[in-house]
Amino acid sequence: MTQAEWEAICQRCGTCCFEKKIDKQGIVHTTAIPCRFLDIHNRSCRIYSQRLQAEEDCIKLTPELITDLKWLPDGCAYRDYIK
Repeated sequence: MTQAEWEAICQRCGTCCFEKKIDKQGIVHTTAIPCRFLDIHNRSCRIYSQRLQAEEDCIKLTPELITDLKWLPDGCAYRDYIK
């Protein structure tokens, strides 16, 4: 699968671009605070090609990482693809 094909799986929910908090029980909660580069209207990154250099918390989602990332929401197209 090419990088373009992999990225085309994304449904642009934007959930991965909102800050997360982990409570004392280890449960991840998505906050209402978006990344400063997220266009909240169309759920796309305004600096997508430079996102990994510009934002230290940005993670490049790969098939290898998806299974380990517990904060991706149920119904995430990437997570569903890996199942």
